[in-house]
Amino acid sequence: MGQIYAILLRIAAAGLLVAMSALVYEALKEATIGQAVFWRSLWSLPVILIYARCFGPLRGVLKTDHPFHHVRRGLLGLMAMGLHFICLAHLPISYATALGFLTPILALPLAFAMLGERITRVLIVASFLGFGGVLLISFAQLENGGLPPASIIGIGAGLGFAAVMALIRVYVKRLTAKDSPSLIALSFSTITTLGGLATLPFGWASLSNTAFFYLICAGVLGGLGHALSNESVKRSDIAVLGPFDYTSIIWALGIDVVIFGFEPNRFGMFGMTLIVIAGLSVAISQVKRRQTV
Repeated sequence: MGQIYAILLRIAAAGLLVAMSALVYEALKEATIGQAVFWRSLWSLPVILIYARCFGPLRGVLKTDHPFHHVRRGLLGLMAMGLHFICLAHLPISYATALGFLTPILALPLAFAMLGERITRVLIVASFLGFGGVLLISFAQLENGGLPPASIIGIGAGLGFAAVMALIRVYVKRLTAKDSPSLIALSFSTITTLGGLATLPFGWASLSNTAFFYLICAGVLGGLGHALSNESVKRSDIAVLGPFDYTSIIWALGIDVVIFGFEPNRFGMFGMTLIVIAGLSVAISQVKRRQTV
């Protein structure tokens, strides 16, 4: 029963985070990247504190013996959020979401380098499939009228986001073995709030009430999504939960088509499909390997 609950939490988190991305995508038509990071992070803090309070007194829930680990994870999270928002500013939501699915492919080489885990044939094949998908998404942008610098920046930021998220996965699993998911989410949002605020001297845009409302909603949904995601990792193995992250591509495609009127062309659809297959194959192979150990 606990495993099913963890899976449901993960699916809910995926949907909330895609909805957050859609709101940020709209807000970035007016806001700067740093501005979006600040307001999205700031408005997630009340949600996380309320969530933490549901599990007992805040002093106990938010206690840690590893503050520097949280700072390190928060700084990585700040980098990942900035890269993801840059990607959203230059690519459709479905493409930005698909590029994030390269995370498990990039995580295994990191595990090999840092933990001595072996590289399997599945990973090698998945790597070719995944990066073939990236090339097809690039071709999709070419067919839509060339590959402008903005698209190159978006694809590069998406790849960077996936790489940083691969590092974060290791830290979150280590931290959830020691500290509460609420503390991890709170430290992350606190550091990203401060990081976004640090961009104020470089100039912020004047936001309309609509854009500001989008960022408030993005913060609420993002805070809840991260809390649920971390809670799921606490209750189950990340290798089991990984395949369910791919439900977010369904939400992303739905939002792109229904709300924004964007329909990926044949190159885009095939590229996203290759990336999803590549990531899923790695995630499923990890599940099977854990079951045989």
